[in-house]
Amino acid sequence: MPSPRSLLAALCAASLAAQPVAAQAQQTRPCMTEQEVSAIAIYSVPSLLQAVRLRCNGEPSATGYLAQRGDALSARYVALQPGVWPRAKSGLLKLFAGQADGQGLETVSTLPDEAVRPLVDALIVQETSPKIAVRNCSRIERVIEVMAPIDPEVAGNLIGLLVGFADSEKLPVCPARRA
Repeated sequence: MPSPRSLLAALCAASLAAQPVAAQAQQTRPCMTEQEVSAIAIYSVPSLLQAVRLRCNGEPSATGYLAQRGDALSARYVALQPGVWPRAKSGLLKLFAGQADGQGLETVSTLPDEAVRPLVDALIVQETSPKIAVRNCSRIERVIEVMAPIDPEVAGNLIGLLVGFADSEKLPVCPARRA
């Protein structure tokens, strides 16, 4: 079963087209806050569910969780997307800043959200779908079912916190500050 850290890593990789990262750019890339990682996690769930459905087409049963309650789960996260989008976008732009060719970053940051969000949604689906091993579809559906009762904001906060422990150069999370 994939760990929350690997799920978020896949999520962020899907959110951004996998491009080579220059070593120097990696060192100077701004870190994301836990709140930005949490927002990315919450924002991405509907697209991730779509990616699972596309890749696992016919694999989960017609009486399985995704077929029976997947739309309701997705709707819970869709309802939160407008509220988390500003932080998710901020985190994604920080990840883009580490890309070898960051020339398009300024353009993306100035586009209206109603133009950027559908692109991000499509990228998540496009980048995630091929990474899903069809042999794992039943397990992925089970993970989704087990996590579904968790409040989306709690799930997002937990993922943001856990990714901070990963200390990854690919997903740089700012050190937590003590209050």
